[in-house]
Amino acid sequence: MRKRIISLALLMGLAFPAFSDDLTVKPDAPSRYTVARGDTLWSIAGHYLQSPWRWPELWRMNRDQVRNPHWIYPGNVLVLDYVNGRPRLSLASDIQREVKLSPQARPEEQDRAIASIPAEAIEPFLARPLVVDPAQFATGPRLVAGPDERLSITQSDRVYASGVTENGTWQAYRLGKQLVDPDSKEVLGVEAVYGGDLAVDKLRPDIQTLTVRSVAGEVLVGDHLVRAPKAAFVNYVPRRPEENLRGKIIAVYQGIDGAAQYSTVAINLGERNHIEPGLVFGIYKKGNSITIADAAGKKRETQLPTEQAGSLFVYRVFDKVSYALVLDSLGALYVGDSVATPED
Repeated sequence: MRKRIISLALLMGLAFPAFSDDLTVKPDAPSRYTVARGDTLWSIAGHYLQSPWRWPELWRMNRDQVRNPHWIYPGNVLVLDYVNGRPRLSLASDIQREVKLSPQARPEEQDRAIASIPAEAIEPFLARPLVVDPAQFATGPRLVAGPDERLSITQSDRVYASGVTENGTWQAYRLGKQLVDPDSKEVLGVEAVYGGDLAVDKLRPDIQTLTVRSVAGEVLVGDHLVRAPKAAFVNYVPRRPEENLRGKIIAVYQGIDGAAQYSTVAINLGERNHIEPGLVFGIYKKGNSITIADAAGKKRETQLPTEQAGSLFVYRVFDKVSYALVLDSLGALYVGDSVATPED
């Protein structure tokens, strides 16, 4: 019933308070498109718009639909038409969506709305806290002993902790690098280095017993333990910020020198800057300084213009920092590159 209600709302053309009149679709945009498994909101938006972040305008969406868009599923047929000369995309009302189940797939997996961006690129980051408060982190549960005198802890090892108060899955972390604003030098947070997952076997008042389920990097005695969050599903509508914002890339996850398509980066904008998951930013690189000569041979220094070098999609937001996926890039992207509200 919920899907039907939202679909009808879209067909009725509920909208933001105002839309610009210059929204144009690509010349080869399909008049009808059948959503397939593996599609994302971003990839479909790219079939219709040169600026995929203007997707809400094409759908005539209101703010509630932008923040909770459980409405596009594999098998849906999208229809492009024009109302008073303006393009509009909606769900076809003359086609019943079919859900074909394979023997290996569960019905709920087949019937899940499509994601905003490639799920496999960000799933590891959705179930792991990335930025922590060191003071609060230091007072939480910790691993106090391993199975024997070995320094390294491996999968299936039994380990011991102090401060664990609940059954279930816990994650091992240690403090990593500080995330520092390149301009103000403010410490925006500390990145936590994920070690692995552990399951509680026995809860005791003083010492708790856990079993290591998986090891991603390494699990060590002294690691901090954090309750594993529930898995999230990112289906936020890609959209540009409603105000002009500027920031910078302050880290590339896991310390890689350069970021490229589907890399995760941290930016120095967070909840305090009104950042929300789903926002799209352009990535801009400052032009090099070059020497040119005029007709008389007189040389002078000049700056090449700043050009957009890619775009990113914010998918996880903390107070002062956000994590985003690089959706496209014209070359390597680096710490210090600027991000800003994209141009239309």
